[in-house]
Amino acid sequence: MISNYKLDSEDEKIISELDDLCGVVQNKEVLKDIILYIKLRKNNKLNLGNYNILIRNNSSYNLLNDLINVCSKIFLKYNIIENDRICYLDKIVNSRRDNPFDKITVLDDSIIVINDGKLKINYSDELDNLSKIINKLKNKVFIFEDTNFCEGEVDGELENLYSFRMTIDKISLDDKIMYCKKILDEYNIKYKKQDIKDYADVPFWILKNMIKKLLIECKTKNFDFVDKQILKKNKEFYSTNKIRKRNQKNNKKHEEKNAIEELNELIGLYDVKKQMDTILNYVKVNKERGQIPALHMCFTGNPGTGKTSIARVIGKIFEEENILSGKGEFVEIHGRDLVAKYVGWTAQKVHDIVEEAIGGVLFIDEAYSLVSDRRGSFEDEAIATLIKEMEDHRNEICIILAGYTEEMKKLLQLNPGFKSRIQFTINFPDYSEEELLEIFKRMCKKEKYKLSNSCEELLINDFHIAKYENNFGNGRYVRNLFEKTKFEQANRIAHSNVNAINNITKSDVENTISTISHNENKRIRIGFHN
Repeated sequence: MISNYKLDSEDEKIISELDDLCGVVQNKEVLKDIILYIKLRKNNKLNLGNYNILIRNNSSYNLLNDLINVCSKIFLKYNIIENDRICYLDKIVNSRRDNPFDKITVLDDSIIVINDGKLKINYSDELDNLSKIINKLKNKVFIFEDTNFCEGEVDGELENLYSFRMTIDKISLDDKIMYCKKILDEYNIKYKKQDIKDYADVPFWILKNMIKKLLIECKTKNFDFVDKQILKKNKEFYSTNKIRKRNQKNNKKHEEKNAIEELNELIGLYDVKKQMDTILNYVKVNKERGQIPALHMCFTGNPGTGKTSIARVIGKIFEEENILSGKGEFVEIHGRDLVAKYVGWTAQKVHDIVEEAIGGVLFIDEAYSLVSDRRGSFEDEAIATLIKEMEDHRNEICIILAGYTEEMKKLLQLNPGFKSRIQFTINFPDYSEEELLEIFKRMCKKEKYKLSNSCEELLINDFHIAKYENNFGNGRYVRNLFEKTKFEQANRIAHSNVNAINNITKSDVENTISTISHNENKRIRIGFHN
């Protein structure tokens, strides 16, 4: 009986297909578990639910379809599904007023892919409906693609609708090296392994074009070996194109606002702007004296308070004022992006990310996610390496750690090395109700909507209530409210004969606010309020 719960050669062959795919090889163990679970369930030994999968997609490349295709082969082999056709639900939704979940019942496709971000679905509104559809359609497998900024949010929303979880990682340098070797081996082109590492150290979308050009050159000139010079020349072609595009961008700068103007035009943030002005004066004076100080910073405060916007402006200011030697590149990552999945990989990953941002700003959002309860963890390795990089490149890069105030305090206390390397700490307060209204108005103006004056009091009152919630989203909350208001406005216009399609009315805002609950996660405020 035990032999029934082993993988056969066909299973192993299907799973091995992940070896040739970038960013997904870590899911081999999950596929093995799925196969074993299918066998156990068919023998009535175990029943944990369905075969649905939540896939956390951290990559900007189209790797999801490749991963799902491998999964479908397993499901087809064991007759879990009727065909290998995949339906990406967001692609068949005709309008924002459609209920995409109701379309599932008439689909012949066996694999249904649902992306929370693309469908702009609030799962809590349609969760029961979706659950009933899944329970009814036993011959389909549902794939939930999670591209949410905060990892774990979709897991909580859909915890009862899926049984397995996979991840698609960002493509690493090792993945890109493997990609090059695989293609060159396939076409019998020899190379030196040490040359491929330098060659592959570019963004993946550039690398794919580089390899195509290289193959064409090799086949037309009958090359069966590529040396360092050939690889260098091939790579330089795309580097030259990149520089040309950058120069074209720089030529347009005189038409744009300078960074100081951008800083001053940001809504609110008066104390932050004052601190930034002091910091910039301090840095410029020290540079004239030939003593560039450490530029690393810590931003604390609730989400949506302008931390990322200020960081981007800092990068532009440093470029315009020639504070740093680079082009003001702005690299934004999540704290967890510094942690690798295997022993010994984290230090190199941190180094590579810092190298990418040299000459500009490295913005690490939710940096407190590096706090771990285990001594000697990958997170500890990431922190130790980051502190070393902050010291080694103290005059070449501005590293900004950002996150909630209390959580960031814990992070900085975790390693005393932070204290001597972070020169400036800036707290970002919540926006006032009036400032939030101004943000809403600017969003309307940017997208050419006309906001009725009767909406302003409604919005002010809603912002006043929303500000009592823990970790209030500030600008993010306004953005979410604005997007929902656009839906309500479009719905009203579609059901009436109104021609004023750019007007947002009081009823649009009222309908939007009525769908929002402010009863959870209240925070306590000391003092008096109305």
